[in-house]
Amino acid sequence: MNRPVPILAAILLSGSLAATAQAFDLLQAWQAARQYDSGYAAAGANWRAGQAQGDQGRALLLPQLSLSGNYSQNKPIHAATAGGSEPGGVTHGYGVNLTQPLFDAARLANYRKGQINQAQAGSTYDSAGQQLMVDVAAAYFSVLQAQDNLAATEIAKRAYASQLAQAKTEFDIGTATITDTNEAQAGYDGAVADEIQAQSDLELNSNTLARLTGLRPQEIRPLADSFPLQRPQPDSLEDWLAMAQRNSPKIISKQQALELAEQTLAEKRAGHLPVVQLTAGYQDNITNDPASTLGGQARTRGSTIGINITVPLYSGGGIRAQVSEAVALRDSARDELENTRRLVREEVRRAWLGVTNGIAAIRAQQQRLRSTKSKLDSTQLGREVGIRTNLDLLKAQQDYSTVLKDLASARYRYLNARLQLAQAAGTLDETMLADVNQALQHSAR
Repeated sequence: MNRPVPILAAILLSGSLAATAQAFDLLQAWQAARQYDSGYAAAGANWRAGQAQGDQGRALLLPQLSLSGNYSQNKPIHAATAGGSEPGGVTHGYGVNLTQPLFDAARLANYRKGQINQAQAGSTYDSAGQQLMVDVAAAYFSVLQAQDNLAATEIAKRAYASQLAQAKTEFDIGTATITDTNEAQAGYDGAVADEIQAQSDLELNSNTLARLTGLRPQEIRPLADSFPLQRPQPDSLEDWLAMAQRNSPKIISKQQALELAEQTLAEKRAGHLPVVQLTAGYQDNITNDPASTLGGQARTRGSTIGINITVPLYSGGGIRAQVSEAVALRDSARDELENTRRLVREEVRRAWLGVTNGIAAIRAQQQRLRSTKSKLDSTQLGREVGIRTNLDLLKAQQDYSTVLKDLASARYRYLNARLQLAQAAGTLDETMLADVNQALQHSAR
């Protein structure tokens, strides 16, 4: 990359606040966002919930063991007889019961759904992390761009103010017309309006970055004067498209959603199948109820073991309706997967062009800035010797200010596109962010 002309460096530096010992860069902003952003924290809680769903599904296939106890007291009805009333009795005991599914297609489908939910929670959490990384970078660069725009606007405003003062002086001494003064006044007023808008943009973008990270945007590090312009690696769009089909969290999540829908369908179809369970139990009861023991105490113990088979015969058509619903939802999940694949391919192509064309755009804007600066200097000289009008100088100043903003915008679009390409391909991580972070200034100024 060719080093920007000195005037650009001055503009970009003046557009950013001086770095301090507490200044933070893009990587530090991302690390702060991981701890601060409530949306990312919610994604982490959802991931933990997904892990629990896997355990819930596994529990359905494991033995179910229960312990029960009983206690009862028999109070006889007092009868008006010569012999009086019979004494009451107490019965108490406990039991242990075991149930083990042997064949239950619905439980097996639920177990598989739990495993898929667990994996899907991980994919969703990874996707949330990558999205937060892209959002933080976009907010970070938006603040820098707003600072650059404000700096360029302030420089233009000072230039217009100087031209306005000069036009008024020349009009007072009779060497210029009122038209020159009006043109300079219009340029100055326009610069004031642009400055107000730039200040508003900076405030809004700063608030967005603060919302994501909790950091003070006033301490942000700016871009370096120059940084390497790197083409994507591998340098092939087809390779990136194939990579995205394999690794994109969006596609993986939709694949898992399809698998989940297929298991839901299997669960509903299982409503037509028999259920086989192994059951076992042990009971121990003691009673001294005279009516049961003929005046003594009795203890009964027993154990059981068997197999229960339940065969569904008719459910009023409910199972068939549930199957029809599950088939439609499965088809919907399949269509959503295909739609996501197409959207991801579009995202990869857009980001690829943002990187490859972004390099060319930056270099073109750098050359354009040199030409526009030369034009501004020439017009300034021509205005002084009388071969250029005040209107010509105002137009040259406006063009120069516009190119400054366009070059800054091209630099930030390129850096954002690098991250967006990696996100679309499912390869965005902290290492990639650290690489982009090298485009920032890291030494005290």
